[in-house]
Amino acid sequence: MQSKVSIIIVNYNGMPHIDACISSALRQNYQNVEIIFVDNNSGDGSLDYARSKFPSLIFVPCSENTGYAGGINAGFAHATGDYIAPLNIDTEVDPDWLSALVAFLNANPGTGAVTPKILLFDQRDTINTKGLNIHVSGLGFCRSLNRKNDRSTAPERVSGISGCSYVIRREVFEWMGGAPEDCFMGNDDVIVSWLVNLMGYDLYCIPESIVYHKYTLKMNSAKFYALEKNRLVLLQATLKPVTLIACSPVFAIIELLITGYSIIKGAAYIKARFKAMSDALKDKDAVRRKRERYNRIRKITDFALLRRLRWNIQWDQLIKIV
Repeated sequence: MQSKVSIIIVNYNGMPHIDACISSALRQNYQNVEIIFVDNNSGDGSLDYARSKFPSLIFVPCSENTGYAGGINAGFAHATGDYIAPLNIDTEVDPDWLSALVAFLNANPGTGAVTPKILLFDQRDTINTKGLNIHVSGLGFCRSLNRKNDRSTAPERVSGISGCSYVIRREVFEWMGGAPEDCFMGNDDVIVSWLVNLMGYDLYCIPESIVYHKYTLKMNSAKFYALEKNRLVLLQATLKPVTLIACSPVFAIIELLITGYSIIKGAAYIKARFKAMSDALKDKDAVRRKRERYNRIRKITDFALLRRLRWNIQWDQLIKIV
Protein backbone atom coordinates (compact mmCIF):
# COMPACT_ATOMS: atom_id res chain seq x y z
CA MET A 1 0.00 0.00 0.00
CA GLN A 2 1.23 3.50 -0.85
CA SER A 3 2.39 5.70 2.02
CA LYS A 4 -0.11 8.49 2.63
CA VAL A 5 1.02 12.08 2.05
CA SER A 6 -0.56 15.17 3.60
CA ILE A 7 0.02 18.21 1.36
CA ILE A 8 -0.34 21.39 3.41
CA ILE A 9 -0.93 24.56 1.39
CA VAL A 10 -0.79 27.75 3.46
CA ASN A 11 -2.70 30.69 2.00
CA TYR A 12 -2.75 34.37 2.88
CA ASN A 13 -4.49 36.58 0.30
CA GLY A 14 -3.29 34.23 -2.40
CA MET A 15 -6.14 34.60 -4.89
CA PRO A 16 -3.86 35.04 -7.96
CA HIS A 17 -2.10 31.75 -7.19
CA ILE A 18 -4.88 29.39 -6.14
CA ASP A 19 -5.89 27.90 -9.50
CA ALA A 20 -2.37 27.01 -10.65
CA CYS A 21 -1.27 25.66 -7.29
CA ILE A 22 -4.26 23.54 -6.34
CA SER A 23 -5.05 22.32 -9.86
CA SER A 24 -1.48 21.07 -10.28
CA ALA A 25 -1.52 19.42 -6.84
CA LEU A 26 -4.71 17.58 -7.81
CA ARG A 27 -3.06 16.32 -11.02
CA GLN A 28 -0.41 14.36 -9.14
CA ASN A 29 0.44 10.87 -10.39
CA TYR A 30 0.79 9.84 -6.75
CA GLN A 31 -2.62 8.72 -5.52
CA ASN A 32 -2.65 8.35 -1.73
CA VAL A 33 -2.85 12.06 -0.93
CA GLU A 34 -4.89 14.46 1.16
CA ILE A 35 -4.67 18.20 0.48
CA ILE A 36 -5.09 20.49 3.47
CA PHE A 37 -5.74 24.15 2.66
CA VAL A 38 -4.88 26.43 5.58
CA ASP A 39 -6.13 30.01 5.33
CA ASN A 40 -4.35 32.58 7.51
CA ASN A 41 -7.38 34.89 7.84
CA SER A 42 -7.24 36.19 4.27
CA GLY A 43 -9.24 39.25 3.31
CA ASP A 44 -9.36 38.75 -0.45
CA GLY A 45 -12.08 36.09 -0.69
CA SER A 46 -9.56 33.39 -1.58
CA LEU A 47 -10.83 30.98 1.09
CA ASP A 48 -14.42 31.11 -0.20
CA TYR A 49 -13.19 30.80 -3.78
CA ALA A 50 -11.08 27.73 -2.98
CA ARG A 51 -13.96 26.13 -1.07
CA SER A 52 -16.34 26.57 -4.00
CA LYS A 53 -13.93 25.45 -6.72
CA PHE A 54 -12.04 22.67 -4.90
CA PRO A 55 -14.51 21.10 -2.43
CA SER A 56 -12.48 17.88 -2.05
CA LEU A 57 -9.81 19.69 -0.02
CA ILE A 58 -9.65 19.76 3.78
CA PHE A 59 -10.09 23.41 4.80
CA VAL A 60 -8.57 24.87 7.96
CA PRO A 61 -9.52 28.54 8.46
CA CYS A 62 -7.45 30.44 11.04
CA SER A 63 -8.76 33.40 13.03
CA GLU A 64 -5.47 35.29 12.59
CA ASN A 65 -2.40 35.29 10.38
CA THR A 66 0.03 32.95 12.12
CA GLY A 67 2.65 33.04 9.36
CA TYR A 68 3.78 30.20 7.12
CA ALA A 69 5.16 28.03 9.93
CA GLY A 70 2.07 28.56 12.07
CA GLY A 71 -0.10 27.66 9.10
CA ILE A 72 1.85 24.45 8.55
CA ASN A 73 1.28 23.47 12.17
CA ALA A 74 -2.43 24.29 11.92
CA GLY A 75 -2.63 21.99 8.91
CA PHE A 76 -0.57 19.31 10.61
CA ALA A 77 -3.18 19.12 13.39
CA HIS A 78 -5.57 17.75 10.74
CA ALA A 79 -3.04 15.64 8.82
CA THR A 80 -3.21 11.84 8.76
CA GLY A 81 -0.33 11.17 6.35
CA ASP A 82 2.87 9.21 6.87
CA TYR A 83 4.66 12.09 5.17
CA ILE A 84 4.01 15.83 5.51
CA ALA A 85 4.42 18.02 2.40
CA PRO A 86 4.25 21.80 3.00
CA LEU A 87 3.79 23.74 -0.24
CA ASN A 88 3.87 27.48 -0.98
CA ILE A 89 0.70 28.85 -2.54
CA ASP A 90 2.63 30.68 -5.31
CA THR A 91 3.73 27.47 -7.00
CA GLU A 92 2.80 25.00 -9.69
CA VAL A 93 3.94 21.40 -9.29
CA ASP A 94 4.88 18.85 -11.95
CA PRO A 95 2.71 15.69 -12.10
CA ASP A 96 5.64 13.59 -10.79
CA TRP A 97 6.55 16.07 -8.04
CA LEU A 98 5.30 13.95 -5.17
CA SER A 99 5.99 10.44 -6.49
CA ALA A 100 9.72 11.14 -6.94
CA LEU A 101 10.08 12.56 -3.42
CA VAL A 102 8.14 9.77 -1.73
CA ALA A 103 9.97 7.03 -3.65
CA PHE A 104 13.31 8.34 -2.39
CA LEU A 105 12.12 8.55 1.22
CA ASN A 106 10.69 5.04 1.06
CA ALA A 107 14.00 3.68 -0.24
CA ASN A 108 16.24 5.65 2.16
CA PRO A 109 15.18 5.41 5.83
CA GLY A 110 18.21 7.47 6.89
CA THR A 111 16.85 10.49 5.03
CA GLY A 112 14.58 12.71 7.12
CA ALA A 113 13.33 15.12 4.47
CA VAL A 114 13.62 15.77 0.75
CA THR A 115 13.11 18.82 -1.43
CA PRO A 116 12.46 19.13 -5.18
CA LYS A 117 14.30 21.08 -7.84
CA ILE A 118 12.51 24.43 -7.89
CA LEU A 119 12.48 26.42 -11.13
CA LEU A 120 11.41 30.02 -11.64
CA PHE A 121 7.74 30.23 -12.59
CA ASP A 122 8.24 32.66 -15.48
CA GLN A 123 11.68 31.36 -16.56
CA ARG A 124 11.22 27.63 -16.55
CA ASP A 125 14.71 26.89 -17.80
CA THR A 126 16.21 28.71 -14.78
CA ILE A 127 16.74 27.35 -11.27
CA ASN A 128 15.29 29.05 -8.22
CA THR A 129 16.85 26.57 -5.81
CA LYS A 130 17.91 22.96 -5.36
CA GLY A 131 17.59 22.92 -1.60
CA LEU A 132 19.54 25.29 0.63
CA ASN A 133 23.17 25.81 1.52
CA ILE A 134 23.08 26.30 5.30
CA HIS A 135 26.10 28.21 6.58
CA VAL A 136 27.58 27.31 9.98
CA SER A 137 26.50 30.77 11.21
CA GLY A 138 22.83 29.95 10.56
CA LEU A 139 22.49 31.84 7.28
CA GLY A 140 20.62 30.05 4.50
CA PHE A 141 21.21 30.46 0.76
CA CYS A 142 19.47 29.10 -2.35
CA ARG A 143 21.52 26.44 -4.14
CA SER A 144 22.15 27.13 -7.85
CA LEU A 145 20.04 30.30 -7.88
CA ASN A 146 19.60 31.70 -11.42
CA ARG A 147 21.61 28.92 -13.06
CA LYS A 148 20.25 27.23 -16.16
CA ASN A 149 18.40 23.98 -15.57
CA ASP A 150 21.04 21.29 -16.04
CA ARG A 151 18.55 18.41 -16.50
CA SER A 152 20.46 16.23 -14.03
CA THR A 153 18.27 13.69 -12.22
CA ALA A 154 20.79 12.32 -9.71
CA PRO A 155 19.77 12.91 -6.06
CA GLU A 156 21.99 15.49 -4.35
CA ARG A 157 22.73 15.52 -0.64
CA VAL A 158 22.12 19.01 0.74
CA SER A 159 22.46 20.81 4.05
CA GLY A 160 18.96 22.27 3.83
CA ILE A 161 15.52 21.91 2.29
CA SER A 162 13.56 24.78 0.75
CA GLY A 163 10.48 25.91 2.66
CA CYS A 164 8.78 26.45 -0.70
CA SER A 165 8.32 22.68 -1.01
CA TYR A 166 9.59 19.71 0.93
CA VAL A 167 8.42 16.33 2.20
CA ILE A 168 9.32 15.28 5.73
CA ARG A 169 8.67 12.10 7.68
CA ARG A 170 5.79 12.51 10.07
CA GLU A 171 7.76 11.19 13.04
CA VAL A 172 10.65 13.57 12.33
CA PHE A 173 8.27 16.54 12.11
CA GLU A 174 6.58 15.52 15.36
CA TRP A 175 9.90 14.88 17.08
CA MET A 176 11.18 18.38 16.34
CA GLY A 177 7.93 19.90 17.63
CA GLY A 178 6.56 20.98 14.26
CA ALA A 179 7.50 24.06 12.28
CA PRO A 180 9.07 26.92 14.31
CA GLU A 181 6.22 29.38 14.78
CA ASP A 182 8.49 32.17 16.01
CA CYS A 183 9.75 32.37 12.41
CA PHE A 184 6.76 34.47 11.33
CA MET A 185 8.83 36.44 8.80
CA GLY A 186 10.62 33.43 7.31
CA ASN A 187 13.74 31.34 7.99
CA ASP A 188 11.63 28.40 9.17
CA ASP A 189 13.23 26.20 6.50
CA VAL A 190 16.71 26.94 7.85
CA ILE A 191 15.67 25.93 11.36
CA VAL A 192 13.80 22.81 10.18
CA SER A 193 16.89 21.80 8.17
CA TRP A 194 19.22 22.50 11.10
CA LEU A 195 17.12 20.32 13.40
CA VAL A 196 16.79 17.44 10.92
CA ASN A 197 20.58 17.47 10.67
CA LEU A 198 20.84 17.60 14.47
CA MET A 199 18.72 14.46 14.63
CA GLY A 200 21.27 12.70 12.43
CA TYR A 201 19.04 12.41 9.36
CA ASP A 202 20.21 13.22 5.85
CA LEU A 203 18.57 15.77 3.55
CA TYR A 204 18.39 15.41 -0.23
CA CYS A 205 17.31 17.37 -3.27
CA ILE A 206 15.55 15.14 -5.81
CA PRO A 207 15.87 16.82 -9.25
CA GLU A 208 13.32 14.44 -10.81
CA SER A 209 10.74 16.26 -8.69
CA ILE A 210 10.00 19.71 -10.11
CA VAL A 211 8.18 22.77 -8.75
CA TYR A 212 7.72 26.14 -10.46
CA HIS A 213 7.88 29.07 -8.04
CA LYS A 214 7.02 32.79 -8.29
CA TYR A 215 10.19 33.70 -6.42
CA THR A 216 11.35 37.13 -5.31
CA LEU A 217 14.27 37.96 -3.02
CA LYS A 218 12.99 40.66 -0.66
CA MET A 219 14.16 42.21 2.59
CA ASN A 220 12.93 44.93 4.94
CA SER A 221 14.04 46.02 8.39
CA ALA A 222 11.32 44.08 10.25
CA LYS A 223 12.18 40.87 8.41
CA PHE A 224 15.89 41.53 8.93
CA TYR A 225 15.32 41.84 12.68
CA ALA A 226 13.30 38.61 12.86
CA LEU A 227 15.78 36.61 10.77
CA GLU A 228 18.73 37.84 12.81
CA LYS A 229 17.14 37.22 16.20
CA ASN A 230 16.05 33.70 15.25
CA ARG A 231 19.49 32.93 13.81
CA LEU A 232 21.32 34.06 16.93
CA VAL A 233 18.93 32.20 19.24
CA LEU A 234 19.38 29.03 17.16
CA LEU A 235 23.17 29.16 17.51
CA GLN A 236 22.95 29.61 21.28
CA ALA A 237 20.36 26.87 21.65
CA THR A 238 22.11 24.20 19.60
CA LEU A 239 25.86 24.80 19.88
CA LYS A 240 27.79 24.32 23.10
CA PRO A 241 29.77 27.30 24.49
CA VAL A 242 33.06 25.59 23.64
CA THR A 243 31.89 25.23 20.02
CA LEU A 244 30.86 28.87 19.83
CA ILE A 245 34.30 29.86 21.13
CA ALA A 246 36.10 27.53 18.71
CA CYS A 247 34.12 28.95 15.78
CA SER A 248 34.39 32.55 16.98
CA PRO A 249 36.83 33.68 14.25
CA VAL A 250 34.36 32.61 11.55
CA PHE A 251 31.37 33.97 13.45
CA ALA A 252 33.14 37.29 14.06
CA ILE A 253 33.66 37.76 10.32
CA ILE A 254 30.01 36.96 9.61
CA GLU A 255 28.76 39.32 12.32
CA LEU A 256 30.95 42.12 10.96
CA LEU A 257 29.61 41.51 7.46
CA ILE A 258 26.02 41.57 8.68
CA THR A 259 26.65 44.75 10.67
CA GLY A 260 28.23 46.29 7.56
CA TYR A 261 25.17 45.27 5.56
CA SER A 262 22.90 47.01 8.08
CA ILE A 263 25.00 50.19 7.87
CA ILE A 264 24.71 50.20 4.07
CA LYS A 265 20.94 49.74 4.30
CA GLY A 266 20.44 52.63 6.71
CA ALA A 267 19.16 53.62 10.14
CA ALA A 268 16.18 51.23 10.31
CA TYR A 269 18.43 48.25 9.59
CA ILE A 270 21.09 49.39 12.06
CA LYS A 271 18.43 49.63 14.76
CA ALA A 272 17.03 46.22 13.78
CA ARG A 273 20.49 44.66 13.82
CA PHE A 274 21.40 45.79 17.32
CA LYS A 275 17.93 45.11 18.70
CA ALA A 276 18.13 41.55 17.33
CA MET A 277 21.51 41.03 18.98
CA SER A 278 20.31 42.50 22.27
CA ASP A 279 17.04 40.55 22.34
CA ALA A 280 18.73 37.26 21.40
CA LEU A 281 21.25 37.66 24.23
CA LYS A 282 18.71 38.88 26.80
CA ASP A 283 16.07 36.21 26.16
CA LYS A 284 17.89 33.59 28.22
CA ASP A 285 14.71 31.72 29.21
CA ALA A 286 13.72 31.18 25.57
CA VAL A 287 17.23 30.01 24.72
CA ARG A 288 17.26 27.64 27.69
CA ARG A 289 13.87 26.14 26.78
CA LYS A 290 14.94 25.62 23.19
CA ARG A 291 18.27 24.12 24.26
CA GLU A 292 16.52 21.63 26.54
CA ARG A 293 14.11 20.66 23.75
CA TYR A 294 16.82 20.40 21.13
CA ASN A 295 19.05 18.32 23.41
CA ARG A 296 16.22 15.78 23.65
CA ILE A 297 16.17 15.30 19.89
CA ARG A 298 19.92 15.61 19.29
CA LYS A 299 21.64 12.49 17.91
CA ILE A 300 24.98 13.93 16.75
CA THR A 301 27.75 16.09 18.21
CA ASP A 302 28.38 19.74 17.40
CA PHE A 303 31.39 18.69 15.33
CA ALA A 304 29.30 16.25 13.29
CA LEU A 305 26.63 18.91 12.80
CA LEU A 306 29.10 21.52 11.55
CA ARG A 307 30.57 19.00 9.10
CA ARG A 308 27.13 18.74 7.49
CA LEU A 309 26.87 22.52 7.00
CA ARG A 310 28.63 24.95 4.67
CA TRP A 311 31.53 27.26 5.43
CA ASN A 312 31.44 29.44 2.30
CA ILE A 313 29.25 32.50 1.78
CA GLN A 314 26.96 33.02 -1.25
CA TRP A 315 28.16 36.51 -2.06
CA ASP A 316 25.94 36.87 -5.13
CA GLN A 317 22.79 36.54 -3.03
CA LEU A 318 24.03 38.90 -0.33
CA ILE A 319 24.87 41.56 -2.90
CA LYS A 320 21.41 41.38 -4.49
CA ILE A 321 19.63 42.37 -1.27
CA VAL A 322 21.94 45.30 -0.51
